[in-house]
Amino acid sequence: MESPSDLAAWEAASEPLAQGGTPTPPTDSPLPMYLLAQQARRAEGDEQKRLAWNLNQLLEELGAQGGGRTEADAFHRLLEGGNLDGLVDSDGRSCRATAVESLLALGFPYALEVRPEDLEHLKNAPVPGTRLAPPPGGPFPALAVGLGALALQVVLGLTGAVVPGGLLILQGLLTLLALTVLTVASVGSPLYRGALALLTVVSGVGLGMVLVPDVPAGWAAGLGGLVAAFLAALRKS
Repeated sequence: MESPSDLAAWEAASEPLAQGGTPTPPTDSPLPMYLLAQQARRAEGDEQKRLAWNLNQLLEELGAQGGGRTEADAFHRLLEGGNLDGLVDSDGRSCRATAVESLLALGFPYALEVRPEDLEHLKNAPVPGTRLAPPPGGPFPALAVGLGALALQVVLGLTGAVVPGGLLILQGLLTLLALTVLTVASVGSPLYRGALALLTVVSGVGLGMVLVPDVPAGWAAGLGGLVAAFLAALRKS
């Protein structure tokens, strides 16, 4: 754990960053957040939001780990120096509000030291919109839904509820191909995005067959394929 004197030394070393120096803070202390804060303030646009997101993750982690005087002083110096003013991450979270929450998480007596204006900022900080979490299980939820829908489409054909046809067979083959690629390809790669687009288009067309007279309707595979595409789109690398 770094002493308060180490914090002062880091702050002194951080001042000439704009002139090209980039000190490397100890990785076992809260000091890296100073470097991240300064990098974020110098950045613009999406890069600033990305750095602010990384900073928020670090602030939350430090608050969750708990700590003592050193951590509390680190949060205070970030807040009092205005280092976090205007920093908002890609999720819409204010870095200043996150720092206040992390300081409060340190508990007594450090939570009592939060300045009224910082508490007011936390109270008035906009609450980010609810973000859909990626489904657990990697590619398997999308694969299970897609294959289940294809199986239902086959059952409908065997029972005579839907007359089999060349379009239905083509829809099934393309859906199976897209699901296979989504299972093995890296998330976010061109191949993954292409398979996702193929599954979405094929499933949408299959669902739309219901509206076309005298054309076998692949509504089951289409509906399941759209759900599978949605689950695949939520995945993260």
